[in-house]
Amino acid sequence: MLPASTRNEVGGGPPGRRTAVAICAGLALLVALVYWQVHRFDFVNFDDPEYVSRNRWVLQGLTWDGIAWAFTGFRVSNWHPLTWLSHMLDVQLFGPTPGAHHVVSAAFHGLNTVLLFALLRGATGATWRSAFVAALFGIHPLHVESVAWVSERKDLLSTLFLLLTLQAWVGFVRGRRAGLYLAALGFFALGLMSKPMLVTTPFLLLLLDAWPLGRFSGTGVRPFFRTMGRLAVEKAPFFLLAAAASAVTWLAQSAGGGESAVSPVALWPRVANALVSYVRYPAFTVWPQGLASFYPHPATTGPGTPVLPALGAASLLALVTVWVVRERTTRPYLAWGWLWYVGTLVPVIGFLQVGGQAMADRYTYVPLIGIFVAAVWGLADLAEARRTPRLVMALVASAVVALFGAISWRQAGFWRDSVTLHQRSLDVTASNWKASQGLCDALLDLGRFGEATAACEQAIRILPVYPEAWQTLGVVRARMGKPDEAIPFFRKALALRPDYFNALRNLGSAVGNLGDYEQASGYFRQALRLRPDDAETWGYLGLARLRAGDRDGATMAYRRLQALDPSRAEALRRTLDP
Repeated sequence: MLPASTRNEVGGGPPGRRTAVAICAGLALLVALVYWQVHRFDFVNFDDPEYVSRNRWVLQGLTWDGIAWAFTGFRVSNWHPLTWLSHMLDVQLFGPTPGAHHVVSAAFHGLNTVLLFALLRGATGATWRSAFVAALFGIHPLHVESVAWVSERKDLLSTLFLLLTLQAWVGFVRGRRAGLYLAALGFFALGLMSKPMLVTTPFLLLLLDAWPLGRFSGTGVRPFFRTMGRLAVEKAPFFLLAAAASAVTWLAQSAGGGESAVSPVALWPRVANALVSYVRYPAFTVWPQGLASFYPHPATTGPGTPVLPALGAASLLALVTVWVVRERTTRPYLAWGWLWYVGTLVPVIGFLQVGGQAMADRYTYVPLIGIFVAAVWGLADLAEARRTPRLVMALVASAVVALFGAISWRQAGFWRDSVTLHQRSLDVTASNWKASQGLCDALLDLGRFGEATAACEQAIRILPVYPEAWQTLGVVRARMGKPDEAIPFFRKALALRPDYFNALRNLGSAVGNLGDYEQASGYFRQALRLRPDDAETWGYLGLARLRAGDRDGATMAYRRLQALDPSRAEALRRTLDP
C-alpha cells in the first residue's frame, strides 16, 4: 500500500501560478538550448528512409489515400497510424526537408517536458521537485535518441498522449466527472495508435491511485487486494484496449518479420540479457557515457550473457524491490518510481526478443520518469532531514542539469548524419555488426565504394548470418558497375532470408542488367508478392517485360503503376510509346 503524500517542498508550501508558468517557460527554453542544433541535421539511414525520406505515402503529405494506408495494414512491423499521420503533416506543412522534421520532434519533447511538470505538480503539490524531475527528463542524454532521431517520433507522440491520459485520470479521481474518464480513455487509445509500448498504462493508473492520490485504504493484505480488485475493475476498458493493442502488435511483428532476422535468441539468453539491462539502464542514467544507436545482443555473436552477471542482476533487482516495498509507508515515492521503471520497461526489455539489440536508449523515454521521481523526492527528503540550505540544493540541482545538458548537446551531435552516427556506435561498442552495415550503406550513398566495402566486410566477419550486410555489399558491387559480382551477394542474402524484399528486387535488377529479362521478371514478381504496392518494383517489371518483347506484360505493369505512382507510370509509358 502506498499512502498519499501531503508534504510539498523543502522549506515551505508550493509557489503560486506565476512561478509555475515561469518554470514551464524555463523548461521549454532549456530543451530548446539543448536541441536547437537539430535544425541542421539530416535524415539518417537507420529507419528514416522507411518512415519519411523514401516513403512515398509520407512524402505526398496528408492525403486521403495516405490516411487509409496509415490505418489499414502493418508498416515497418508495427501498427501506429497516428505516427504516420504526424510525419505526413510535417511534409504537408514544411516539405520533405529534414530540418523541419527535427525541429517538430524537439518541440514535441519540450511539450512533453512541460506536461510532465504539470502532471507531477498537480498530483503531488510539489512544485520544485516536479520542476527538477521535468528538467532531468528534458535534458537527460538517454533521451537524445528519442528526440534527435526522426523515426522515433512515435516515442514523443505516444508519451504526449500518455501524459494527457494521466492528467485526465488525476482530474477524474478528484472530480469524479465522467467526461474526464472518457478523456483519459480516449487519450490512451490515441497513445496506443502512436506506439504500442503504452500497454502498461492501466498499471500506471493503479500506481497513481496508490500515490499520490491515496486511494488504497487499510493496512492488511486482504483490504489491499480488495481495494486493488475494485480499482482494477474500474479500469477494465483500459485493460481491454491494452490487450487489443498487444494482440495487434504481435500480429504486426509476426507479419513484418519483426522477430530477429539475424537468428532466433533462445529463452535463457533473452532472460539473462533482460535482467542485466534492467541494471544497465540506471547505470547509464547516472553515468551516461558510451551511448550508441545500437547495442548488439550478446547472443547474436556469442553464447550470450554469462550466468553470474545475470544472477547478480536478478539478486539486485529483488533486493531493491524488497527495500522499496518495505519503505512504502514512509517513502511511498520509492516504490512508485521503482515499479514505474520496472513495469514500463516490460514490453521492450527483451523477454520477447524483437530485433538484434541488447537494449536501446529510446526505451528509457518513459521508464526513467520513475527513476527521476524516486531519486528527486528521496534526495529532497534527505536534504530536509539534514536541514540543507535551499540555496545549496538549488546550486546542486543546477549543476546536475548543466552537466547533463552539456552531455546531451554533445550526444545529439552524433545524430547529424549517418556516417557520424554509425562511426560513433563503432567507437563505443564492440562487435557491432549493425553499425558496420549502416556505415557501409552511408558510405555507399556518398560514392565511397572502397570504404563501404570494408565496412560491409567487417559486418560479415562479425556476423556471417547477417543478410543485410550481404545485400548491401551486393549493392556496392552493382553501383560500381559490376552486376555479375553483385549477384552472389544477393543470393547469399536470400539464402539467409528467403523473403528479403530488397535482395529479391536488387537481384532482379542485376540479372536484368546482364540481359536475362525473363529471370529478372521472375525475381520482380517474387518481390511484388511480398509488397504488392511497391511502385518502383512495378516499374522495373514493366521495363523487364518490355525488353523481353512482352508488350502485354509491360502494359499490365503500366496500368498498375497508374494507380500507384502516376509520374513513374508516365515515364514507363514514354518508353512503351517513344
